[in-house]
Order: sequence, then C-alpha cells, then structure tokens
Amino acid sequence: MFPYMAKGIPEVAIPRFEPLLIEKIGITKGHGAVTLAGTFHNLYAHGPSNTTAEYTRFDIDSGRFDIGLSIPTIRTESQYDLKGNILLLPLVGKGDAKLVLRNVSTEVFMKVSFPEVQGEEVMHVDHMKVDFRMASCRVHLDNLFNGNKVLGHTLNTFLNKNALEVVDELKENIGESLAAVFKKVMNDAFGRVPTKFWIPREAN
Repeated sequence: MFPYMAKGIPEVAIPRFEPLLIEKIGITKGHGAVTLAGTFHNLYAHGPSNTTAEYTRFDIDSGRFDIGLSIPTIRTESQYDLKGNILLLPLVGKGDAKLVLRNVSTEVFMKVSFPEVQGEEVMHVDHMKVDFRMASCRVHLDNLFNGNKVLGHTLNTFLNKNALEVVDELKENIGESLAAVFKKVMNDAFGRVPTKFWIPREAN
C-alpha cells in the first residue's frame, strides 16, 4: 500500500502520506547522559513511502498485529525548541532543524479490534508501540545559542559524531510520538477498507 498512499487514495478518503507531517514530537527527559526538554514541530518527513514490509505477524483471534519495516532514507525538515544537555554539553536553541536517517529498521506492535462501520467489518488499531534503529543519522540545528556560529558549529559537529547514542537516549519519547502518528495513518487506511477485501476467512 505504501506507494499508493504516498499521493493518497481519494477513492477511499486516505490522505496524502508523502511528505508525512508530524505536528509535534515532544522531548522530556530529565536524567541520564541526555537531559532535554522541548519539541520538534511541523516536521515533514520525506521517504516513508519507500518503506518495505520485512515481516508481518497477524493473530486475528487475539487481535495481535506486528509489522517489521525497512526504510532506506528519511529526510526531515522541522522547527525545534530545545533546552538541556547532550552528553555533558549544553544545548539551547530555537529554529530550523534538518535530519537525514539512513537504513531505518522499525518494528510496530499493535493491538487491534474489528468493529463494524456502516454494516462492514473494518480493522481498528487500539494500541501501538514503535521501536526503531538506524545505521546512521545526520543532524543540523540552526540558531543554536542565540545564533552564536562558533558554539553552534561545535555542538552540531558533536551531535553528528554521537548521533546514534543521542537518538538511543531519546527512543522512548520519539517512539511514543511516532506511534501516535502511525496509529492515525493505519486507522485512516484500514478503517475505510472492509476486512473482507484483504483478510482471507475460512468458509464455515
């Protein structure tokens, strides 16, 4: 479905998926090597429509639906507003943010139910958890330290050398925000397509 969802499927009212808009990713982490508070907002992600499904596990009786996804590259543009410390270095800034994530592996764990809508059974995602990892990450934050170019360059360089460690520290926050977005995407898609068209059922 991903290539079709990139431009949306107007016949069943599925909205455009590329670029993927994430209105807000909240960051609240008060302990450990990374302590940060703030947000990334108005984030546009390019690349999710190139996703490949590596595996699926679907147990209809228990309502368990798990998917493994592989995404070659994700490029994002957003605004950020962050304050805290990254591996002992201070981070203060508000401005534009760009990230490039490569070879992203994502595991999506869902609890689903099968309500009836207008007389047809559809699938609904009731709960979702997202875990992910990546091979590399590049990041650039504009206007760090009130536009101080020397401090900004130093911190951006440091972030890129330690990007995977920083992302790992923030996984829980990021995963929760992604789950909220992907849950809506899944329900927009599967909530409009009756299960009789895509779930084979044994004849009684």
